[in-house]
Amino acid sequence: MTTTTASLIGTGSEQPALTALPKTGSSSSLASLLSSEHDASTSSTLCEPMEKSINDGDCLGCGMHSREIAFVDLEPTELNICSALGERDSRTIECLRINGCRMDSSALSLLVEELCHLELLNLHTIDFSKNQLSGSLAGKSLAKLLGNAPLVRTLSLGWNNLSLGDLRDLSQSSLANVAFLDLRSNPLLVPTRKSSAKCTSKKASSRRSSVTIEDNGSDNNDDMAWLYALVESMPALTHVLLAQASIADKALIVLLDALTRPGTSIEYIGLEWLSLGSRLASLSAIFKNIVSSRQNFTSSTLHLNLAANNLGDSGIDVIASSGATMASLTLACNFITEKGTAMLAKWLPKSGLTSLDLSDNHFGDQGIASLVSIHSDIMLDAHYTQIRSLGLNSCCLSDASLRTVSDALSYNWAPLESLRILRNNRMSSCAKISM
Repeated sequence: MTTTTASLIGTGSEQPALTALPKTGSSSSLASLLSSEHDASTSSTLCEPMEKSINDGDCLGCGMHSREIAFVDLEPTELNICSALGERDSRTIECLRINGCRMDSSALSLLVEELCHLELLNLHTIDFSKNQLSGSLAGKSLAKLLGNAPLVRTLSLGWNNLSLGDLRDLSQSSLANVAFLDLRSNPLLVPTRKSSAKCTSKKASSRRSSVTIEDNGSDNNDDMAWLYALVESMPALTHVLLAQASIADKALIVLLDALTRPGTSIEYIGLEWLSLGSRLASLSAIFKNIVSSRQNFTSSTLHLNLAANNLGDSGIDVIASSGATMASLTLACNFITEKGTAMLAKWLPKSGLTSLDLSDNHFGDQGIASLVSIHSDIMLDAHYTQIRSLGLNSCCLSDASLRTVSDALSYNWAPLESLRILRNNRMSSCAKISM
């Protein structure tokens, strides 16, 4: 296959010039990079809201066997720990799973009282997803349980009714080993301030009302320093899931700032389905904090999942212009066009990204041409970008996109190791073979 300089540049008139790079790759090697349908992984939360927990594999050693206590779809009155434990030694229990049992905070409190009479020295997974936990009593009960199980690594609380304030007491618990925190689909609102005295005048009443509204929004002035204390109490925390949570702008900004500060161990933050496309000021603040917090890092392990946020090209402009660096970024299902991929192309060399997922964005062949454009105003080393994994599932691509990527690789665009191109109906079935 003969490669020309023009083949790496989009057809748009505004595309920058391509820097002449030595042609070192071989187009015939592209086929070895294409992930098979069996191996490809695509987030299940892209274009449809999540309806079930996806924690399979989080509970190491779980299953219906002697190291797990599990209750699924039962009434709270049927949650009998002693009966479920039977003759087993409580010190052998590694996983406690109570899912979809309509357990409220009172039921949790009673359950914790029972659990605290047991030795849970090897319990590493607590999964209370899909219940009705809410209020400070839930937080106090969880704190007490974690104090009795100091080796817990996975704490799954998704699909409950928890606010951020409900979790405040956790910062006083033994959370040194917690690495995985699931808060998906919770109303993570900031607690409102309560007036210390009744306001009798209409003016005072109006002022008090405005404070309450402000406290629930993005511009509240509440002191949220305890969020930093909560994160600091979990020094081993690596994964945080916040998808579909109803979290206000300021709370989200503060929480993300706490999670990405120097000294934290965070590797993955899931922010799917938060409508950040309509909250671009918050998105900008998040990325500015990432830049500020991690500017002294020579490398980053952070993977940020922004799938299904309706970012559009405006959101991509915010991300690309921030100058942030991270290891991996998921932008699937965000209505990105070829204009957005051109913005990404200029940012990628500075981003530090080794993995980029653009699946379910229908930018087509022109978008790929923009993405792999090489900008002459960027300092180059051995490779233009460091992308090793690229997700392009369901992007309305044809065989021409494969040829474009192949040409880009031959000009050292990236040290690509994995390319996912499933569900591109315009691509012929023999495209992989022909490459």
